[in-house]
Amino acid sequence: MLIKIYASEQRLDEPQVIHYQNEITITTWGAIRINSVHFFPSGFQIRSKNLVVYIDPVKVTAIEKADYIFITHSHPDHLSINDIKQIMKAETRIICPKSVGKKLKKLKCEITATKPGDKRNFNGIQCIAVPAYNTRPVFLWIKAHPKSRENCGYLITFNENVVVYHAGDTDNVPELGNINNVDIAFLPVGGDNLTMNIIDAAELANRINPKVLIPMHFDLVKTNELQRLRNLLSNDIKMESMIKKRNDDPV
Repeated sequence: MLIKIYASEQRLDEPQVIHYQNEITITTWGAIRINSVHFFPSGFQIRSKNLVVYIDPVKVTAIEKADYIFITHSHPDHLSINDIKQIMKAETRIICPKSVGKKLKKLKCEITATKPGDKRNFNGIQCIAVPAYNTRPVFLWIKAHPKSRENCGYLITFNENVVVYHAGDTDNVPELGNINNVDIAFLPVGGDNLTMNIIDAAELANRINPKVLIPMHFDLVKTNELQRLRNLLSNDIKMESMIKKRNDDPV
């Protein structure tokens, strides 16, 4: 494998919080440093009534224990066993691809292996796993996220009426065109043939038309490009940038 994925080294920013329609609260813990790159990752906490859900938690500074943990794939900027141990309790259920489940066998909690197309109903939430893969190689024929790995994005319904879509690491692949009725979409925007880029993310967002778009998975040197993303979005879509605001931040 010629692609190197580096584990996170430290947390740079303070937590940022968004409240959505008095139904859910979304928290991110800011940027991390990966191999000297300042990077906004794909890890979030979503609190809904009495439920605490984490998606791809990395370098978590929260103390709230998880009811559910969703993992999209096994790269270490998405899968951190140390963080999972920190936030799990005996009743925690982890929903993840089979390749991730193999790495978590020693954990004492319920693990539900899933693949794209699977539908699950749990206490308080429902979820559908959707495809997350690359169409373009990073080098020669090698793809960072091949379709054969069956990595997942997730459509998660809270309180029977708030639908959250977390795309994981993916290009704008044809299967995502079937997604609709989304309240909040977390889309990767970093490009570099690892995920969709700004233009791809805008195209997908305009097609699925979420009420709120939260960009994720990008190098902070590309922060200025978020304004470009905002300009490409339909007027119906509100974009929330969950990075710590700086004086020179245009968004």
